[in-house]
Amino acid sequence: MLMSVPDGKGGTTVYTDIEKAISLIKETDNLTLNVPKIIYLVGWQYNGHDDKYPAFFEVNEKLKRPGDANARQSLIWLVSEAGKYNTTISLHINMTDVYDDSPLWKEYVANDLISKNTDGSLLVVGNYNNRKAYQINYRNEWNKGYAQKRIDQLMELLPPLKEAGTVHIDAWIARESKGHYESTILEAEYQKKICKYWIKKGIEPTSEWVMDYMMGLVPFYWH
Repeated sequence: MLMSVPDGKGGTTVYTDIEKAISLIKETDNLTLNVPKIIYLVGWQYNGHDDKYPAFFEVNEKLKRPGDANARQSLIWLVSEAGKYNTTISLHINMTDVYDDSPLWKEYVANDLISKNTDGSLLVVGNYNNRKAYQINYRNEWNKGYAQKRIDQLMELLPPLKEAGTVHIDAWIARESKGHYESTILEAEYQKKICKYWIKKGIEPTSEWVMDYMMGLVPFYWH
């Protein structure tokens, strides 16, 4: 369910706020005759989809219900309310991309948590919302405890996530880091460690990409 996207002017364009979301959830439950459903919220954070990664610690305030103290409170309410309509609410996140406007940008650069090209420059893997996306180095992020910290902090932000038992990780791709003399295979091994950490926390991550080395760990892939 697409919630919001950055508007390109430093703000947000909202497609589905919390009130509209519960309305759609009720309608969908009627149309599907009450079958169990999982809905992953896309663009729930900061100004929307693909914004401020690797941080995902703030709910877009423009999604808030009138009367609630903040958007986090509204999101927690949505998770609870959706359960009445046979619907599990979870999140669509990203554990691969880094943007230079992220609250974590300086920290990730300083701690060598971004993969590199042969010449030592940071590895760019895409361009979204008119901003370069850089590749997180899974090995360094894991070994320095930052991957675990991000997961723990997200679960503190939204405790009901554990009840959902699932999270969707967008564009979760292992790539070689030539600047670290590191192969794709080694990066994939650390990606598996991150996956197992999610599972240890009671959450099974789904993924956008089919990865043979994740068989037995990732229960569903969708694109």
